Amino acid sequence: MSRSAHTASGTAGTAPASDAGEAGSGGLRERKKRATRQALQQAAVRLFREHGPGAVTVEDICASADVSPRTFFNYFTSKEEVLVPWDRDTIDNTSTRVLERPPEEEPLEVARAVLGEAIGTAMSGPTWRDQAVVLRHHPELIEKIVTSFRTLEASLAEGFAARLGRTAEDVYVRLLSATTITTLRVSVQSWQDSESDESLRHYLDETFERLRQGLRPNELG
Repeated sequence: MSRSAHTASGTAGTAPASDAGEAGSGGLRERKKRATRQALQQAAVRLFREHGPGAVTVEDICASADVSPRTFFNYFTSKEEVLVPWDRDTIDNTSTRVLERPPEEEPLEVARAVLGEAIGTAMSGPTWRDQAVVLRHHPELIEKIVTSFRTLEASLAEGFAARLGRTAEDVYVRLLSATTITTLRVSVQSWQDSESDESLRHYLDETFERLRQGLRPNELG
């Protein structure tokens, strides 16, 4: 892609505050890391939409986000990985967050809380919606997203197994973890397809509430 394309695209700067969830404040260093990651995602997804993923290089993304390639690879292993909404630490630490929830919480409430934290660290809301457009036009990139969901599910299963004193292969643990990921996927799809200004967290809470009520069709309209 030419240098003029960079000029036309502009620079990403600091990513907007995420409307994908209500992230904890964290330390200054963590907030800066999150802002850099979101800026790279914002730049990459915009360039993917404008030029197609095949025409965009890591160098193009870095130039648009005004960071070095070395910084890019501190966050992602490839340009395709930019489309994964959450970072590797969020996925890897999911099992720990499951264990850290209050012991009196029911499994579904634990799942809702942990996923709420995960989407709070995800890419910014507008970027996530643009990501959906890129994936619709380039379905060959979906495998990265599928892999991230599988890894997140495995981390959930590990956490629930330890929390419940079972194994990750236990039928209940598998069902709980798979149901949690399906609930997240449905929440994301509903949010991306909507024209509402509601946050992803709103859709996540609503979907979990439907699940908690036994999927009765008329409870929430």
